[in-house]
Amino acid sequence: MVPLSLGRGSTARSAGQDLHRSLTWLRPANIGAATNAERRALFTWLAIFVTLGVAIALAHVWLRLEVTDLGYALSTTHQVIQKLESEGHELTAEVARLDAPDRVEEAARVRLGMAHAQRGQEAVLP
Repeated sequence: MVPLSLGRGSTARSAGQDLHRSLTWLRPANIGAATNAERRALFTWLAIFVTLGVAIALAHVWLRLEVTDLGYALSTTHQVIQKLESEGHELTAEVARLDAPDRVEEAARVRLGMAHAQRGQEAVLP
């Protein structure tokens, strides 16, 4: 048996650390850098995809809000159109009532004091 002072050194090291140290010659020196580069690339792609997903989700929500707003605007426009059509029908009925020949004759007699022309009051102009 070899004394501790001449052997491996301190016993505080674990077997895993010893194994790791003994296998370092199997791994090239640039493996750590390559692994870090791969992690960075993987993280970058992950960040891009997450950002893209969030952007797509926000665009979807915005489009749904626009569709809802346009639906409300369309509903309001239909109500205005129905109101204007109803008002147009009422005005058409009022015009027909006011244009009736009997009403025009009565208004001419009462308001303007007009009467039907007697024979001889009519003149033909050249």
